[in-house]
Amino acid sequence: MNSPTKVKFGKVPLIFPIPIILAGALVRGKPNFETLGDVGIMGIKPPIIYISSGVNHYTNIGILEHETFSVNFPSTSLLTKTDYCGVVSGHKTDKSQLFDVFFGELRTAPMIEECPVNLECKVIKEFSILHRQIFIGDVVQAYVTKNFVTEREGRKQIMDMTKLDPIIYALDNRYYNIGEPIGVGYHESKKLHRED
Repeated sequence: MNSPTKVKFGKVPLIFPIPIILAGALVRGKPNFETLGDVGIMGIKPPIIYISSGVNHYTNIGILEHETFSVNFPSTSLLTKTDYCGVVSGHKTDKSQLFDVFFGELRTAPMIEECPVNLECKVIKEFSILHRQIFIGDVVQAYVTKNFVTEREGRKQIMDMTKLDPIIYALDNRYYNIGEPIGVGYHESKKLHRED
């Protein structure tokens, strides 16, 4: 039975929100960064993530060569450079000087100093589906800029996602920033008074 309140949109992956990242790889000896929204967590223990990139993208060359990549989460102050990295190809444009770059434990996954959060990843599986090349990565190390780190009960934590100010995207082709926190995970359900 059809819903009287729903409008069909067709075969569209309407996932909200889409985090915007800069995927980094060392390509022909130079750092290169590609803007992606196709990124996600596949598990926390062990920490496994994936990125999905067009099969002909320049960044893929470096990922395949070194079997490493980085995931860099830009804040909204980096919107112009982030958008630029998604518009120009490393095949034609050298993007190695756009950011201050650092390397971590793997030595072949360039990361962006200006991004508040960086993930250094080792490829554990690669495959293609249609026009997409998927890289599944084991997170070898996560880095967070000092200004965003606090300590609670003896554990390091990120202060607040609103302070990180990440760029998010929607399929209306617009970038957004995040709003205020509205609740705490695994605690909001306590507001329901269910009879057992």
